[in-house]
Amino acid sequence: MKLKRICLLLALIAAWALSERPAWSQTVRTVAILDSANTRYYFGLHYPPCSPSSYFLGADEYQRYFRGWEYVLQTNHIPYTIIYDADITNGNLDNFGLLILSNTASLSDAEEKAIERWVRDGGRLLATFGTGYKDVVTDPHQLDELKLQSGGTSGLHSLWHDPLSKLFTSQNFAPGIDVRISSYAGPTAGLFGQLNNNVLSYGASANLLVQRPENVSNAYGFLIVPNYSKPAPAILLTSPASGLVLYFSFSPEYLVSKEFNLPVNLSCPDGQTWTGRSTQLRILMRDAVLFLLNN
Repeated sequence: MKLKRICLLLALIAAWALSERPAWSQTVRTVAILDSANTRYYFGLHYPPCSPSSYFLGADEYQRYFRGWEYVLQTNHIPYTIIYDADITNGNLDNFGLLILSNTASLSDAEEKAIERWVRDGGRLLATFGTGYKDVVTDPHQLDELKLQSGGTSGLHSLWHDPLSKLFTSQNFAPGIDVRISSYAGPTAGLFGQLNNNVLSYGASANLLVQRPENVSNAYGFLIVPNYSKPAPAILLTSPASGLVLYFSFSPEYLVSKEFNLPVNLSCPDGQTWTGRSTQLRILMRDAVLFLLNN
C-alpha cells in the first residue's frame, strides 16, 4: 500500500511538472530565416538578370541577402530553419524565438501585423536595410507599382523608430559608406580589437534613420556619411513591449554572399576581388544572432 502511494505521488509530481513547463519555443530560442516570395518578386522588378551588362541575378538577387545569413549560421554551427511567407501568417512563426529578415523589402499587411504581434509578445527580430518598406498591393503611382508600407505607428519599421515618410538613403551623399562602432558590447563585443580606428568596412549604401534621441542612445554604431552632419545609427537595438529588435541600417550579409559566391548555383562574377571583405562583418552577424538568442 505504501509503495502504491509513493508511485501515485511521483505520478502527480510528474504531471504537475509537465503542466508548469513552458512551451519549447519559450525555453529554447530557435532561428528562422525568411525566404519571401513577395520580396523575390520585388527584386525581379528592380534587378535585371545576369548578362554581359548586368552582375545582378534578377529575382534571385534576393538570395544574396538571406543566403549570407545562412552561411554565417552554418559555419558557426547555429541551427536554423528556412521559412516562407505562409509560415508567417499561419501561426508557424510562434515555433521560433528569433526571426531574421534579410533586406526583406516586400511583405503583405498580414505578414507585417503577424511579425509585429509576435515581436511584442516576446519574439526576437533581426532585420536589415530595406526590410518592410514595400507592400504587395498594387499602386500605379509607384515606379514598381507596389504600395509603400504605411509609416508612423504602423509597419515593421516603426519597431526601430523609422517611419517610412522620413526614410532616405545614404546614396544621396555617397555611393558607399562604412560604419563606426561606438560601443563594444552585446552584438558588437566580438569586434573589439578587430578594427582600425573603430571603423567597420562596408562600402555600400545604407538607410538614414529618423533623427530621434532613442535612436542615438540605443545605437552600437553609426554610419560614416560624407557631408551629412546628423548622427546616422547603423546598429540599433529597440525593445517593443516584451520583444527585442536589432536593426542594421545596412546589409552585411550581402558582402558575405559576394565573397563566397552565393548562391553557388547562380554564379555571376563582377570582376571584383571580394576575398576577406566580409571577415569582420561575419563576426558582427554571428554575435548579433547569439546576443538575441541569449537575451
